[in-house]
Amino acid sequence: MNHAIGPAVVRAFRRAALPLAWYYAVTLGLPLANGAAQAGAAFVEHALAVLVLPPVLIVLACVIREIAHVLTESAESIPAGPNGPLRLMKSLVHFTRV
Repeated sequence: MNHAIGPAVVRAFRRAALPLAWYYAVTLGLPLANGAAQAGAAFVEHALAVLVLPPVLIVLACVIREIAHVLTESAESIPAGPNGPLRLMKSLVHFTRV
């Protein structure tokens, strides 16, 4: 159960590259072309939010997906029987002590 979040994030950014480019062009390029830069601090705040939030949300979505995947795998590996969950917990406790 060795999962790396890095490749998933890279794949997500590759998939989102073109839509993000269009998003940036529309939300930053058009306002700049229309003189929004003269608005000062308001446009700077808008630009920072537009530039920072999408990558943060992409990484957050990848992390949540990976957590869900790990939880699903561990739920599927619970041994059957009345003591199955107890055996799983003991093996997890033993694994964390190593």
